[in-house]
Amino acid sequence: MPQICVVSIYVSDMELAKDFYCGKLGFEVDEVYDEGIIGLQHDSVPLILCKVEGNSPAIYPHHAQVVIGIQTDDIVNTMSAYRQQGIQFIYDTPMPCPPGTYTAFKDPFGNVIELLEFAK
Repeated sequence: MPQICVVSIYVSDMELAKDFYCGKLGFEVDEVYDEGIIGLQHDSVPLILCKVEGNSPAIYPHHAQVVIGIQTDDIVNTMSAYRQQGIQFIYDTPMPCPPGTYTAFKDPFGNVIELLEFAK
């Protein structure tokens, strides 16, 4: 079976990306490979910020794309904390999904991130 070894997040402004992913979402920089590639600290699959020239966001959820999912034990409180960081959600309230509830937001570059609370 293939093993996923890395998730690359393409961004057009590395400083803005570090502010969003570290300052707002709470990730930490693990390794700076060079000015265009930064690894974020994560226990399982490494997350890599990769600088690119521009953004070409897909229309969520209607276009094919890879979506990052962040698990939470309390989606309402996590949404509140993220809103205090200035994050705007695509869905104002958690939406039902087969494994529990979810919502979604975009990073400054149009990459979609889903916030998921699995049913207990």
